[in-house]
Amino acid sequence: MRIGLNISTVSGTLAGVGNYALNLARKLPVVAPDNEWVFFGPDPAFAQSLSGNGVRVLAARRTGLARVLWEQTGLPFEARRQRVDLLHGADFSRPVIHGGRMVNTVHGISAFSNEDYYPPAKRAYKRALTRFALRRSAAIITVSEFTRRQILERFAIARERVFAVHHGVEPARGVCEPKGEPPFILFVGTVENRKNLVPLVEAFRMLKTECRIPHRLVLAGRPGHGWETIRAAIENSKLSDQIDVRGYVSQDELASLYQSATLLAFPAFWEDFGLPVVEAMSYGLPVVCARAVALPEVAGDAAEYFDPLIAEDMAAAIQRVVSSCDRWLELHRKGLERSARFTWEECARKHVAVYRQVLAA
Repeated sequence: MRIGLNISTVSGTLAGVGNYALNLARKLPVVAPDNEWVFFGPDPAFAQSLSGNGVRVLAARRTGLARVLWEQTGLPFEARRQRVDLLHGADFSRPVIHGGRMVNTVHGISAFSNEDYYPPAKRAYKRALTRFALRRSAAIITVSEFTRRQILERFAIARERVFAVHHGVEPARGVCEPKGEPPFILFVGTVENRKNLVPLVEAFRMLKTECRIPHRLVLAGRPGHGWETIRAAIENSKLSDQIDVRGYVSQDELASLYQSATLLAFPAFWEDFGLPVVEAMSYGLPVVCARAVALPEVAGDAAEYFDPLIAEDMAAAIQRVVSSCDRWLELHRKGLERSARFTWEECARKHVAVYRQVLAA
């Protein structure tokens, strides 16, 4: 098989989809070395690390509108020129004019929610291409059973065309040993409405004023849609000197945060997998997260849960962990055990199985 993979989301500032695409590209040739692989569109900075026997990397530096235009025009041309048997789009987008067999990963359908998760133009774009991928692609890969169920309930699509494959997690660079001075509660992810951060700020205010915890709150992630509302909530809390908004952090900085924090707080309203949850667990960092969407599926019994709609419940869940050494150690142990289930090798093997099924049809 000659498989093409669009990994144009792999750029200098890797977020969820970019991390997925990069790790998938690294592991596919390992688990299926007899195949030929063509990786389209990654930033040239990653080209050398992806090259190898049976692998061709067609790198380019494209972002924003330039990447969107290339996916609709350059990508289908290159796929034909490289004579790929199957093209896999690592997210919802796919070229409309591509006539060959194609697989798409749909990371979620939050764009179809009525909530204010995206600017209007971006929501319309995501909705249009997601609908097209669901209708035209030979198979759809989702990142959780939650997302698979959402798609099957909302769209007229055959069940046998939709496959749930969990993400993996990169090996941890150490084990969590809280040593922050002062200690801190960590959030990792895009700082946007969808992550439900305004109630987290309110829960943190309660913990500081009512429970007198010594912790700071660290938000690690680039600003997204709704950042102005979140910033206003931070300023109105009168705790802005206790809330550290880091912006995008490198992989080395992120590893240091996972090793030093007291716990990860993850309150997302809509999350189709929750990679930071598994990453934190791989370090043994206790996770306190929303009992909603895909998070219980991913975290299992290795997390402390709260109702994401109730800031008081969020604060109480965090307090149960920071105030109990026994509970902290229990979540530390369970997180290490739970995260061992999620590997990029297994993720890649399941992708190869989907490719083979599509090509055999």
